[in-house]
Amino acid sequence: MPLDDRELEQISKALERGGTMLANHCEICSSPLFKIEGKVTCPVCTFRATQTDKQESGSSVQAKKKPVEITRSLSLSQWSTLDDVITELVANLASQARVETDLGRVQTQLECIERGLRIVRLFREIDACSNKKQPDK
Repeated sequence: MPLDDRELEQISKALERGGTMLANHCEICSSPLFKIEGKVTCPVCTFRATQTDKQESGSSVQAKKKPVEITRSLSLSQWSTLDDVITELVANLASQARVETDLGRVQTQLECIERGLRIVRLFREIDACSNKKQPDK
């Protein structure tokens, strides 16, 4: 999918912020990846995600509040399903990293694995806390 002017502008902004353009490209949009403040990121996918959030919510203020509202309304079974999905994604990333030869991609995959494991740990802590609060039947 070709980049529009606003997406190309995000690449320029990443350079202006002192980001380093890497030789690796995003697997989703094929744009160059950048290392900004020690983190590897795709400015185009990040921009697209923020645009999607704004379109869905109608305003950036509502977009900031939306995740909090969602987390408050999730049932324990939904947390468990999210835990399972993220665990599966982490396993898939680990399998891909095992055969990847590009060190930049391996680094990105390992960073995603680390984030996924943190999220799974948080889900399990929430589950453990909620189980302690429920009276025995």
